[in-house]
Amino acid sequence: MIDSYINIDKSHKSFDKTFVDLGLNKLVLKNITKSNQINLVVTSLAKYGETKKNLSDFESTNKSFPTLIIVDDKDFEQTIDLIQNPLIELMSSKSEIEEVGARIHALVGDSESEILEFKDLLINLKTYDAKAGDSLLDLTFMEYELLKFFVENQDNVWSREQLLEKVWGYDYFGGARTVDVHVRRLRAKLGDKRQDWIKTVHSVGYKFN
Repeated sequence: MIDSYINIDKSHKSFDKTFVDLGLNKLVLKNITKSNQINLVVTSLAKYGETKKNLSDFESTNKSFPTLIIVDDKDFEQTIDLIQNPLIELMSSKSEIEEVGARIHALVGDSESEILEFKDLLINLKTYDAKAGDSLLDLTFMEYELLKFFVENQDNVWSREQLLEKVWGYDYFGGARTVDVHVRRLRAKLGDKRQDWIKTVHSVGYKFN
């Protein structure tokens, strides 16, 4: 299932069945409390501004939602700027289910091929979600990147300096203390049963297994 915030015009309500058939699970705005609950946003062009406002508390520069916008043929000339955004797909209000499915796939990909697994941890590389057991983890962007790096490089021992280089990048000027802080937060968010996945190697750094 693709957890989706859907806000469309009444004239586009005929797509409701199509979205269900394609595996979209409609989220109720009042029940959304965290950005990682949303895998996809679907809206009509006329409601795009309203949708952005509704989700303004959850979007950030590090977390923009993949968005599918339904556009009536007469309004396509208004969408030039939107077309240039890689996280936005436009579709005609006359689109058939095959095209709708292709647009959704372009935004969220094949969920099975975009997932990293470690025990009961699932990391979605397309939506930047991480789930431990039945719980979505409320991670910052860098916590997510660090956890992803650990899962992709299991059993290797990494010094704090190496982690700064590999995860934060060459242009990051923070000290090694940054790594310790993020590891501590990750352990807390993973919970008591999983925090020992990230092991401290004395006088060296950390490894994950």
